[in-house]
Amino acid sequence: METRILNYFLTIAKLGTVSAAARELHVAQPTLSRQIQRLEADLKTPLFTRERHRMVLTKAGLAYQLHVQQILIELDRANQLVRNINNDELTGTLGIGSVESTITKFLTPQLINFHQENPNVIFDLFDADGTSIKERLDQGLLEVGFVSTPINTAKYHYLKLPITDSWGIAVNQDSPLWQQEKISISDLKDQPLIIPHRQLVRDELFDWLQAEEISSQIVAEYNLLTNAIYLAQAGLGTLVCISGVELPVNSRLKFIPLEPKRELKHFLIWRKGSPLSEVAQTFINFLKAQLSIQ
Repeated sequence: METRILNYFLTIAKLGTVSAAARELHVAQPTLSRQIQRLEADLKTPLFTRERHRMVLTKAGLAYQLHVQQILIELDRANQLVRNINNDELTGTLGIGSVESTITKFLTPQLINFHQENPNVIFDLFDADGTSIKERLDQGLLEVGFVSTPINTAKYHYLKLPITDSWGIAVNQDSPLWQQEKISISDLKDQPLIIPHRQLVRDELFDWLQAEEISSQIVAEYNLLTNAIYLAQAGLGTLVCISGVELPVNSRLKFIPLEPKRELKHFLIWRKGSPLSEVAQTFINFLKAQLSIQ
């Protein structure tokens, strides 16, 4: 089967309509429809249902999408490997997942320095919480991830990074906590909370609250901060977040650290038992060397 057809399938799955996929791929819409129909006939199962002018993946289609993504990633890595065998210059794409934290300030100069040494490497960046990053590592959609504690590293090789963040809250001027420079867990009593939805983080937060015999009032959960900041700014609740995420100046939110300090550590992780591309292995070795110098 041609990889072109698989790319057609993935593009329709991503965009949801044949017409949108045809525009992105610069392929005639009837041609695209015929190719997908032929693919479904070859597989002897429908990959999409047609609902109100949209193409929605069936259960089989969802499973096929995941495996096709992995196949094309592995094929791309194989192509990169072959190209690099007779080429002294490192070439390829590096899929990097990263949480929102102080890690951004640490990672930026590392990527710049690595790119200066390897100008033919392209970075494919994915911002998410630690759970989503690990899921994409497990699926082969990323090769390395920058994550923070709490984390279970049983399935991953890891490299501890020399950076930490600390937990706190962000509140607007109407909050009764606005005047405080530090807050304790007991100060969160009766406060509506906007919290990260990552399970390990939630469990840790609830342990802190229960230790102070405080019942939690959760009004919202988030994985990335953008929408959560708007909610906190509007006064929906107290935003639980970390010091390493810079709040926009125009958000008019104030970050207040927890006392006693509760820190997060950061790690670079990559999956055990999964072969790395030359680009990923070179990047890991590069980062190890940089850390040893520091």
